[in-house]
Amino acid sequence: MNTYMNVLEWEDTAIPHRLWIEKLDRNHTRLCMKIVKDVDPEMLYLELPVSQEKVMGAWQGRAAAVSDAYDDGCLYSQVRSLFNLDNGCVVWTVNHIQLADMQKMSADKLAFIPGMTHDQGLLKAIL
Repeated sequence: MNTYMNVLEWEDTAIPHRLWIEKLDRNHTRLCMKIVKDVDPEMLYLELPVSQEKVMGAWQGRAAAVSDAYDDGCLYSQVRSLFNLDNGCVVWTVNHIQLADMQKMSADKLAFIPGMTHDQGLLKAIL
């Protein structure tokens, strides 16, 4: 199957991660994210039940906090919304862990939350 790729640009130049989408077919898209500032870059993938055009239209160039950040110096953790779609929203769980050698690694995850939307810092049911 051929895929077509489109880069989603971040407004915040301090975020070095790469985010793009691949068109799988007319109604399915794969969201791809490369976490690039770690010891070993991490690749995240999420298949979405929407067209590439819907994802491109929903992307606003930034992530929005859904939870307060937890940071004890060794672990940083936060849930962020990437964008809302008609049938749900995409969240990114950010987890940075400081290793014994003082380098950092990520243990992040992308998830599609059906029937929910991000609105003013909260996840709410789509009515």
